[in-house]
Amino acid sequence: MDTDEAPGTSDDELREQVAALHERLHLADVRVQRMRAESLSEPPFDVHSIQIHHNPCEVFHESPRFAVRVNQIVELRGSDEQTLAEVEVVLVIDYTLDEGPDPTEEAVGVYVEHNTYFTAHPYLRETLQNATLRLGMEPVVLGVLSRDQPRPTEVTVVRRVSPAPPGSDRG
Repeated sequence: MDTDEAPGTSDDELREQVAALHERLHLADVRVQRMRAESLSEPPFDVHSIQIHHNPCEVFHESPRFAVRVNQIVELRGSDEQTLAEVEVVLVIDYTLDEGPDPTEEAVGVYVEHNTYFTAHPYLRETLQNATLRLGMEPVVLGVLSRDQPRPTEVTVVRRVSPAPPGSDRG
């Protein structure tokens, strides 16, 4: 019998392991480990493009818990593609597990790959929006998530209407 499959876990077995892990899993904490926001130009400036970079998640497993470190860097660029500002956020997401067998490294990896960003997203969005406001910019907002996309497909700058200058006619 000739097969190309390596011995190990089948897709069905892995799905069952991930489902069992999910049933035993509890979100214990989400915290910012590091935040860096830097304006490289004097605001106000016109953001032409936004680049998001994600480093691979780091997983620390020590039964009955595991933690995941999520790192996101957002670059705001001008029309000349020069970086105007940069915001880096590193979150740590702590999970605890009910009693049971230790999950396999493969099951934890699949769970993290498919679920952790959904947990991190609201915290990353709020931190990015707050950081860009504090830099004196119009706020940057991460778009909504979709189950068929691992990351948001849209990032926008909220364009605020400038207040009328003193002494102008407001209508």
